[in-house]
Amino acid sequence: MATFSTAEERRERRIAHNAKRFAGTYRAYPRLAWEQIAANERPDFAAHYKVKANGAPAGLLPPRMAAKLFSDALFHIKNFEENPKYLLDKLPEGCYKFYKKKQWRRQMFEACKRVVCRIAKGDGFNANCVGEEAFVHVVLQSAFELGWNRSKDLWEDLPESDKDRDFARVIRAGGSDEVLALWRGEDKSDAAKYKNWFTPFNNDESRLTDHFLRDDADIEEDEEEA
Repeated sequence: MATFSTAEERRERRIAHNAKRFAGTYRAYPRLAWEQIAANERPDFAAHYKVKANGAPAGLLPPRMAAKLFSDALFHIKNFEENPKYLLDKLPEGCYKFYKKKQWRRQMFEACKRVVCRIAKGDGFNANCVGEEAFVHVVLQSAFELGWNRSKDLWEDLPESDKDRDFARVIRAGGSDEVLALWRGEDKSDAAKYKNWFTPFNNDESRLTDHFLRDDADIEEDEEEA
């Protein structure tokens, strides 16, 4: 008599398979339950991003800016999810031929989500691959264009800082010069190796899972690169 495995058993087998096949990469780990994050996540920005008594941020991001950038990043990701071509015009021209590949776009989508989750956890940007650094630049470069009113409900009750709107400071301190140069057409650095955009800088397990918000990761089967 034939026996059929349960969905949970199939899920466990996929996790084990991916962990072995993609060891040392983000593809070895389950994807986050993105729909839950996008719909329900309400980070405690005041607790994660402190302001000193003199009004200066304790770290790179003041709480109001962190809330705005979190909202802006969600806006970009939701548009990317609905229209795969949305992010194309915001990335360096050199990556266009890679962008055509579904697996590359899928990995870019995951990189974007990791950036959002780290902001939500209070880790700032803390990018761990070039793809994440590129999305950080997309978010920062669009900050003025997207304005503040869209995210007012997230930041209006947070402590104020004298650096709330100093995006130039954050770009200087938190951006990657090599990645930013790609928008200028400079392709001499390792950042221009678009095939490797999602190779982690640090592949320790603790680093590859530092974006997890909780133990509710969702797993999907990976597809071969097309």
